Amino acid sequence: MKKIIKYILILVVVGVLGGWFLVFYLPKTDFYKNITAKKAAPTTAIQIVNDFTVNEETAFAKYSGKQIEVSGTVLQSQIENGKSAIYLKSNDEATHVYFLLKENVGKVDIGKQIILKGICTGFLGDVQFNEGEIIK
Repeated sequence: MKKIIKYILILVVVGVLGGWFLVFYLPKTDFYKNITAKKAAPTTAIQIVNDFTVNEETAFAKYSGKQIEVSGTVLQSQIENGKSAIYLKSNDEATHVYFLLKENVGKVDIGKQIILKGICTGFLGDVQFNEGEIIK
């Protein structure tokens, strides 16, 4: 009887550790964060800015925390903290789409048509994206 209880306790401990691994550790590894391999929902810089300015709450639910592929025209390109940052033009003079890329790829030519992919972090003056990559 004591052996059965001992084996049950060992199985419970292994189950708890395995569950912790699957829920907390594995999603934080590069295997899951590799956004290059994942397909993203496409949109344009004009559309995403329009969505946020018309109804921020609905747009936040639609885009925030999700990987999005955004096409648009480069308004500004700069280096921030060793990484490239790109602003895409929209129809609104005060609001743009801001991408902070994963790496420093240098400055991108202003006026160039580009497609970027990244994770939307919300709206704070501009529509913000992190973990960005240049697709085209």
